[in-house]
Amino acid sequence: MFGPQVFLRLFIRLNQDFWPWQLLVVPLTLAVPWMMCRPTHAWRRLAVWLVAAAWIGSGAGFLVRYFGEINWPAVWFGWAFVAQGLLIAVLAICCHSEAIPKGRAGVFTGLWLTGVVALPWVTVLQSGELGAMAVFGLTPDVTLAASSLVLAMMPRVWLWPLLPIPLVWVLFSAATYWALQLVWFLLLPAATLILFALGCWLSPSLARSQDPQSGHRGPVRR
Repeated sequence: MFGPQVFLRLFIRLNQDFWPWQLLVVPLTLAVPWMMCRPTHAWRRLAVWLVAAAWIGSGAGFLVRYFGEINWPAVWFGWAFVAQGLLIAVLAICCHSEAIPKGRAGVFTGLWLTGVVALPWVTVLQSGELGAMAVFGLTPDVTLAASSLVLAMMPRVWLWPLLPIPLVWVLFSAATYWALQLVWFLLLPAATLILFALGCWLSPSLARSQDPQSGHRGPVRR
Protein backbone atom coordinates (compact mmCIF):
# COMPACT_ATOMS: atom_id res chain seq x y z
CA MET A 1 0.00 0.00 0.00
CA PHE A 2 2.94 2.35 0.60
CA GLY A 3 6.71 2.48 0.25
CA PRO A 4 9.51 3.43 2.64
CA GLN A 5 9.76 7.02 1.39
CA VAL A 6 6.05 7.62 1.99
CA PHE A 7 6.40 6.22 5.50
CA LEU A 8 9.47 8.31 6.33
CA ARG A 9 7.70 11.42 5.07
CA LEU A 10 5.16 10.99 7.87
CA PHE A 11 7.80 11.88 10.47
CA ILE A 12 8.67 15.09 8.64
CA ARG A 13 5.01 16.07 8.34
CA LEU A 14 4.44 15.37 12.02
CA ASN A 15 7.35 17.55 13.14
CA GLN A 16 6.34 20.35 10.81
CA ASP A 17 2.73 20.33 11.98
CA PHE A 18 3.60 20.06 15.67
CA TRP A 19 6.30 22.74 15.73
CA PRO A 20 7.16 24.51 18.06
CA TRP A 21 5.61 22.32 20.77
CA GLN A 22 8.69 20.08 20.68
CA LEU A 23 10.40 22.85 22.67
CA LEU A 24 8.04 22.03 25.56
CA VAL A 25 7.94 18.25 25.12
CA VAL A 26 11.71 17.72 25.16
CA PRO A 27 12.45 19.46 28.52
CA LEU A 28 9.58 17.59 30.19
CA THR A 29 10.92 14.35 28.78
CA LEU A 30 14.41 15.00 30.12
CA ALA A 31 12.98 15.69 33.60
CA VAL A 32 11.44 12.21 33.96
CA PRO A 33 14.53 10.51 35.51
CA TRP A 34 14.78 13.25 38.13
CA MET A 35 11.11 12.76 39.00
CA MET A 36 11.40 8.98 39.15
CA CYS A 37 14.27 9.19 41.62
CA ARG A 38 12.54 11.59 44.04
CA PRO A 39 11.50 10.16 47.42
CA THR A 40 8.18 12.01 47.18
CA HIS A 41 5.53 9.85 45.54
CA ALA A 42 3.86 12.87 43.90
CA TRP A 43 6.91 13.43 41.68
CA ARG A 44 7.01 9.79 40.59
CA ARG A 45 3.29 9.90 39.86
CA LEU A 46 3.80 12.99 37.71
CA ALA A 47 6.53 11.14 35.76
CA VAL A 48 4.15 8.25 35.09
CA TRP A 49 1.46 10.72 33.98
CA LEU A 50 3.92 12.23 31.51
CA VAL A 51 4.56 8.75 30.13
CA ALA A 52 0.79 8.18 29.90
CA ALA A 53 0.39 11.45 28.00
CA ALA A 54 3.15 10.36 25.62
CA TRP A 55 1.27 7.14 24.84
CA ILE A 56 -1.93 9.07 24.18
CA GLY A 57 -0.14 11.68 22.06
CA SER A 58 1.77 9.22 19.89
CA GLY A 59 -1.32 7.03 19.46
CA ALA A 60 -3.87 9.70 18.60
CA GLY A 61 -1.31 11.78 16.72
CA PHE A 62 1.12 9.73 14.68
CA LEU A 63 -0.73 6.41 14.46
CA VAL A 64 -4.30 7.61 13.94
CA ARG A 65 -3.82 10.92 12.14
CA TYR A 66 -0.72 10.19 10.03
CA PHE A 67 0.12 6.50 9.75
CA GLY A 68 -3.56 5.58 9.65
CA GLU A 69 -3.90 7.45 6.34
CA ILE A 70 -1.78 4.87 4.55
CA ASN A 71 -2.15 1.79 6.76
CA TRP A 72 -5.55 1.07 8.32
CA PRO A 73 -4.29 -1.30 11.09
CA ALA A 74 -2.35 1.69 12.45
CA VAL A 75 -5.66 3.30 13.40
CA TRP A 76 -6.53 0.39 15.67
CA PHE A 77 -3.07 0.47 17.19
CA GLY A 78 -3.46 4.20 17.70
CA TRP A 79 -6.60 3.82 19.77
CA ALA A 80 -4.95 0.93 21.62
CA PHE A 81 -2.10 3.32 22.52
CA VAL A 82 -4.67 5.83 23.77
CA ALA A 83 -6.31 3.14 25.91
CA GLN A 84 -2.90 2.10 27.22
CA GLY A 85 -2.11 5.68 28.16
CA LEU A 86 -5.37 6.04 30.04
CA LEU A 87 -4.72 2.77 31.87
CA ILE A 88 -1.23 3.92 32.85
CA ALA A 89 -2.66 7.20 34.17
CA VAL A 90 -5.23 5.36 36.28
CA LEU A 91 -2.66 2.91 37.64
CA ALA A 92 -0.46 5.85 38.64
CA ILE A 93 -3.26 6.87 41.00
CA CYS A 94 -4.07 3.40 42.30
CA CYS A 95 -0.61 1.95 42.88
CA HIS A 96 2.23 3.32 44.98
CA SER A 97 5.47 3.05 43.00
CA GLU A 98 8.78 2.99 44.85
CA ALA A 99 11.67 5.34 44.27
CA ILE A 100 14.61 4.02 42.26
CA PRO A 101 17.49 3.10 44.59
CA LYS A 102 20.22 5.74 44.70
CA GLY A 103 22.82 3.24 43.54
CA ARG A 104 20.86 2.61 40.35
CA ALA A 105 19.58 6.13 39.64
CA GLY A 106 22.54 6.92 37.39
CA VAL A 107 22.00 3.77 35.34
CA PHE A 108 18.29 4.54 34.97
CA THR A 109 19.08 8.09 33.86
CA GLY A 110 21.61 6.86 31.31
CA LEU A 111 19.19 4.32 29.87
CA TRP A 112 16.39 6.89 29.73
CA LEU A 113 18.60 9.37 27.89
CA THR A 114 19.56 6.62 25.48
CA GLY A 115 15.89 6.09 24.74
CA VAL A 116 14.85 9.73 24.35
CA VAL A 117 18.07 11.25 22.96
CA ALA A 118 19.81 8.52 20.94
CA LEU A 119 16.89 6.49 19.53
CA PRO A 120 15.19 9.51 17.85
CA TRP A 121 18.17 9.67 15.50
CA VAL A 122 17.31 6.30 14.00
CA THR A 123 14.76 7.93 11.69
CA VAL A 124 17.31 10.59 10.73
CA LEU A 125 19.88 7.93 9.82
CA GLN A 126 17.31 6.06 7.77
CA SER A 127 15.88 9.07 5.94
CA GLY A 128 18.92 11.34 5.81
CA GLU A 129 16.77 14.32 6.92
CA LEU A 130 16.99 16.03 10.30
CA GLY A 131 13.30 16.94 10.12
CA ALA A 132 12.38 13.25 10.37
CA MET A 133 13.59 12.91 13.97
CA ALA A 134 11.31 10.69 16.06
CA VAL A 135 10.50 12.66 19.22
CA PHE A 136 9.39 10.92 22.41
CA GLY A 137 5.68 11.49 22.94
CA LEU A 138 5.03 12.08 19.26
CA THR A 139 6.11 8.79 17.69
CA PRO A 140 5.18 5.32 18.99
CA ASP A 141 8.45 3.38 18.84
CA VAL A 142 10.61 5.85 20.75
CA THR A 143 7.77 6.42 23.21
CA LEU A 144 7.39 2.70 23.84
CA ALA A 145 11.13 2.05 24.09
CA ALA A 146 11.81 4.77 26.67
CA SER A 147 8.58 4.36 28.64
CA SER A 148 9.24 0.63 29.05
CA LEU A 149 11.79 1.68 31.69
CA VAL A 150 9.06 3.42 33.70
CA LEU A 151 6.57 0.61 33.22
CA ALA A 152 9.11 -1.86 34.57
CA MET A 153 9.22 0.15 37.80
CA MET A 154 5.58 -0.63 38.57
CA PRO A 155 4.61 -3.43 40.97
CA ARG A 156 4.40 -6.74 39.13
CA VAL A 157 0.69 -7.19 39.82
CA TRP A 158 -0.01 -3.93 37.91
CA LEU A 159 2.58 -4.57 35.22
CA TRP A 160 1.02 -7.63 33.56
CA PRO A 161 -2.09 -5.83 32.18
CA LEU A 162 0.23 -3.31 30.50
CA LEU A 163 2.27 -5.83 28.51
CA PRO A 164 -0.05 -7.11 25.70
CA ILE A 165 -0.24 -3.90 23.65
CA PRO A 166 3.54 -3.21 23.75
CA LEU A 167 4.35 -6.81 22.79
CA VAL A 168 1.90 -6.85 19.87
CA TRP A 169 3.18 -3.48 18.64
CA VAL A 170 6.81 -4.65 18.81
CA LEU A 171 5.93 -7.63 16.60
CA PHE A 172 3.84 -5.52 14.20
CA SER A 173 6.41 -2.75 13.86
CA ALA A 174 9.30 -5.18 13.38
CA ALA A 175 7.39 -6.99 10.63
CA THR A 176 6.51 -3.66 8.97
CA TYR A 177 10.08 -2.38 9.01
CA TRP A 178 11.38 -5.70 7.71
CA ALA A 179 8.89 -5.63 4.84
CA LEU A 180 9.84 -2.03 4.00
CA GLN A 181 13.55 -2.88 4.31
CA LEU A 182 14.07 -0.12 6.86
CA VAL A 183 17.12 -1.68 8.46
CA TRP A 184 17.84 1.11 10.95
CA PHE A 185 14.25 1.04 12.17
CA LEU A 186 14.68 -2.54 13.39
CA LEU A 187 16.79 -1.07 16.19
CA LEU A 188 13.63 0.41 17.72
CA PRO A 189 11.73 -2.80 18.61
CA ALA A 190 15.02 -4.40 19.65
CA ALA A 191 15.78 -1.45 21.93
CA THR A 192 12.31 -1.72 23.47
CA LEU A 193 12.90 -5.30 24.56
CA ILE A 194 16.39 -4.53 25.86
CA LEU A 195 15.34 -1.43 27.81
CA PHE A 196 12.39 -3.25 29.34
CA ALA A 197 14.62 -6.10 30.50
CA LEU A 198 17.09 -3.63 32.00
CA GLY A 199 14.21 -1.74 33.61
CA CYS A 200 13.05 -4.92 35.33
CA TRP A 201 16.60 -5.41 36.60
CA LEU A 202 16.61 -1.85 37.97
CA SER A 203 13.22 -2.14 39.66
CA PRO A 204 13.17 -1.34 43.40
CA SER A 205 11.58 -4.69 44.26
CA LEU A 206 14.50 -6.60 42.71
CA ALA A 207 17.04 -4.31 44.33
CA ARG A 208 15.39 -4.88 47.71
CA SER A 209 15.38 -8.66 47.26
CA GLN A 210 19.11 -8.60 46.46
CA ASP A 211 19.97 -6.39 49.44
CA PRO A 212 21.53 -8.60 52.15
CA GLN A 213 20.37 -6.09 54.77
CA SER A 214 16.74 -6.18 53.61
CA GLY A 215 15.84 -9.12 55.83
CA HIS A 216 16.66 -7.37 59.11
CA ARG A 217 16.89 -3.93 60.54
CA GLY A 218 19.94 -2.49 62.16
CA PRO A 219 19.92 -0.63 65.47
CA VAL A 220 17.96 2.56 65.50
CA ARG A 221 20.09 5.62 65.87
CA ARG A 222 18.77 8.28 68.16
